Amino acid sequence: MGWGDLVAQAVDDARADMNTVQSAADAISAAIGNVKPWLTPETWDGGAATAWVGEWTSFYQGVQNCLNNLPSAESDVISAVQTQMQAEVRARQTA
Repeated sequence: MGWGDLVAQAVDDARADMNTVQSAADAISAAIGNVKPWLTPETWDGGAATAWVGEWTSFYQGVQNCLNNLPSAESDVISAVQTQMQAEVRARQTA
């Protein structure tokens, strides 16, 4: 296996890892979607319910922001792996 193959393999591995992360994110989104219909006054009513739903809504928005930022983060990870591996190859070739 040549140096270029090592870089390509590292990038492919990073992409596979990021696909796993995206699959997990999709599962989280689906689970949240399954819960949302139950967060109504018909399910639970009163001060405790109102407080809980408020906390949930805040938490949910944070999770959604994180999930929505994943594609950009995934791209950054793959780019960083490629850059690091290329630098390693250059260092080994000049050593």
